[in-house]
Amino acid sequence: MNVNRIQFLTVPVADQARARDFYVGPKGAETGIVLVDRPVGGLDHDARVHFQLSTTDVDADIEELRAQALDVGDAEEMPWGRVTSLKDPDSNAMGLLEPSGYGDWPR
Repeated sequence: MNVNRIQFLTVPVADQARARDFYVGPKGAETGIVLVDRPVGGLDHDARVHFQLSTTDVDADIEELRAQALDVGDAEEMPWGRVTSLKDPDSNAMGLLEPSGYGDWPR
């Protein structure tokens, strides 16, 4: 695998402002946290934690994951890079991103 870091984690939250104050990362950190609205009254089962891994070669990683009999989508071209998605054994969504350099991510 060519994965070199966790790109971001998505965390369902009830109050984004409160969560923003709680989830403070270290200066210069390369991992982002995306706070998404969670429905009032509890966890929406579709609002699972999602994370994205950064890779230097998404095509090679897709090939390797498929060789392990994992269901991995084809790579898609986006302005921020080439991406694909898959699910872990618990059906949590995962993404792989080969960054394009657009936007100079991470900052």
